[in-house]
Amino acid sequence: MLSVRLAQEDLHRYAQIVARGVSGRSTQPVQSNILLEAAGGSLRMVASDLEFLHLDAQVPAVVEGEGAITVPARLLVEVTGALPSEEVELVATEQDTLKVACGRSHYDIRGLPAEDFETLPPLDGATALELPQRVLHRVITQTIFAVSRDESRVILTGVNFSMTPGRLDVVATDTYRLALRRVTEGTPGVGSLNIDEPRQAIVAARCLHEVHRLLDADSEEPVRLALTENLVEFSFANVKIASRLIEGKFPSYEKVLPSGHDKVVLVRVADLQQALRRVLVVAREDANRAVFRVAGEVMTVTAEHPDVGRAEEELEAELEGEAVEIAFNARYLLDVLEPMETERLRMEMSGPLSAATLRPEGDEEYLYVLMPMQILAGR
Repeated sequence: MLSVRLAQEDLHRYAQIVARGVSGRSTQPVQSNILLEAAGGSLRMVASDLEFLHLDAQVPAVVEGEGAITVPARLLVEVTGALPSEEVELVATEQDTLKVACGRSHYDIRGLPAEDFETLPPLDGATALELPQRVLHRVITQTIFAVSRDESRVILTGVNFSMTPGRLDVVATDTYRLALRRVTEGTPGVGSLNIDEPRQAIVAARCLHEVHRLLDADSEEPVRLALTENLVEFSFANVKIASRLIEGKFPSYEKVLPSGHDKVVLVRVADLQQALRRVLVVAREDANRAVFRVAGEVMTVTAEHPDVGRAEEELEAELEGEAVEIAFNARYLLDVLEPMETERLRMEMSGPLSAATLRPEGDEEYLYVLMPMQILAGR
């Protein structure tokens, strides 16, 4: 039977991490539990919704008896969080009860047999690549906000990973905007991608949110991304996060990328962020509509609503080409500015009714395509 000893801090931390894999919609009581499995020199902790989130962690422990049990996820998190910061002893009984002892604290937690617990199948014959944690963190940060929240268009609720030899394209779109981050083999800090043949996979946003939350934004340690026909798994440190892929074919996003432009605007990211936050006080009453006018070295951002009033901001900008007048969803524009890593934003445009291409100045491997909004008469 399971019998292990480990640090309270480790047990509570990984219980919190793994518990996020539990779905409140499961009709099987055992899937609301965390699987605890003692073997070798570690305690394995697993939770799975059997669809888009499967979390598996190996926690260092002294194993005195091998075995497995499942216990309610929420109860395990609460109990481990309340324990003193000392060594914890976990012992499973033949009656599927987990005995927890730590200092002068003792709990008996009713569990369910480990044999009834289901997990996602193993990833046999997977295509795999490795990226530094900081690179994958940036990729997800710069794309995931553009996924659709419309559950009737399931394909757009995920992020598309398109692999070709020497290159990885990561794309998200809700049809109103599109975010694309390209990772090219050999660029500083990336190294070899080892992609032998083209692959495409749509990864659920729920899975990527968990991956992003656990990644270290500054770490050079690797993340292994493995793909099969219907599964994806991210492995780093001692955690694995897996998910079923979203079935279907992602839209041919290359066709919506603007092919040219005759106007370019350069503006400081920080200045535009502040201006947008202020005009949103009015713009949010009009579907977040903000009108941008650029002439000479001045950008004017306005928002207006008959029941609220009018807001106007002026900021410095550089313009190449003729004067510009175009309307955008201010919230969508703020979304792309938040993860921007350069001082200035480059906006490429061709007309008030055509999609604009936004890039960090000097970065050709990231772009954001934003559809314009109609400029209402008299605004």
